[in-house]
Amino acid sequence: MTYGSWLAVASRCGAFAALSAAAVLCSCRKTREQAGNAAASAPSGLAAGSASLTPASVDAGGFVVATRRSCRVMALHGTKPATSRPLAPSTHDGEGERGGVDAQALRSLARGDLVPEGELIELPPGTELTVQATVSTREMTLVGPATAEACPGGEEAVRLARGRVSAFPGAGVRPGAEVWIATPLGVVRFSDAKIEIAVPGVDADRLEVAVITGRATFVPAAGVVAAAASASRADANAGGALALAAGVPFQASRPAVAVARWVRDLVRACVRQADVARQAAELVVSPKDAARASLGDLAFAHVRARQNARAACEAAWTAGALAPGLLDATLRADLEAAGATWKGTPVTSPPPSSGAPSRTAGDGE
Repeated sequence: MTYGSWLAVASRCGAFAALSAAAVLCSCRKTREQAGNAAASAPSGLAAGSASLTPASVDAGGFVVATRRSCRVMALHGTKPATSRPLAPSTHDGEGERGGVDAQALRSLARGDLVPEGELIELPPGTELTVQATVSTREMTLVGPATAEACPGGEEAVRLARGRVSAFPGAGVRPGAEVWIATPLGVVRFSDAKIEIAVPGVDADRLEVAVITGRATFVPAAGVVAAAASASRADANAGGALALAAGVPFQASRPAVAVARWVRDLVRACVRQADVARQAAELVVSPKDAARASLGDLAFAHVRARQNARAACEAAWTAGALAPGLLDATLRADLEAAGATWKGTPVTSPPPSSGAPSRTAGDGE
């Protein structure tokens, strides 16, 4: 075969490869467009993470189209249905103030559903529900009887008011990313571990943690006492966190006070810690004594203060889910304001000669 014949064959092969690649790209683009059209045509309830299934919201695998802030139900076992309900009961005709829950607000959950954002999961006894964070495929299993909020704010987290949650190593683990399991008694944090966390009491009077493999830390809420020899103080970089050893059962208990008073105390602790985080942020922007602390030390202290504030506020939000009406409008407003405080960064003033307006950095954790 001559050089010209080889060149012609190569040209035809190259053209065929280019056409094949173009066809694949076109197919992918059409698939994305179809998925986007399905999401756009879905009811508004689905856009917020509704558990309802419609043909427009179901993908080829039989799952509803995911959002980046929802948890998806991956497995559900039990004889009674798992449900979700709004965090804040309706105050229509004073129903929310009396602590009642509208039965029509309950949603039944099934495999493949997205857990509605901002709603509590209610599991009857003997029911197990595995949820997956759509941002990372991290999976966590809830065991009833339980009351919990999954993936609050889109985080790899669970607010466990009562019940049991377990996690296994390897599923959705990302370098540097931690799972936060918030309870009324404090927050358990871990990256890659086989762990079981339980709040067995109706009034969340105690916490039980079993680390089978891996490592975990516990940030206690204000007034919470850990059982002797069940944990050790973590290194200095962890602030007030306790290191939980694998194979050593951990228990903690809260003060013996009424739940309503306990919730108010936790809200006040959240507000205090948020203010500490704000002060730490101000020191980073305008150090009062540069000779005593380097900018790196101040920045690290700010990060640690933010973590402590987040843990305190997560405990307060979780305790408020123990019963409808525990978080009234005033307490909810305090928690929301505290969240904005510890997440925010202070306003920096420009040099007097610049004449530029003040700027505020964006929020974020």
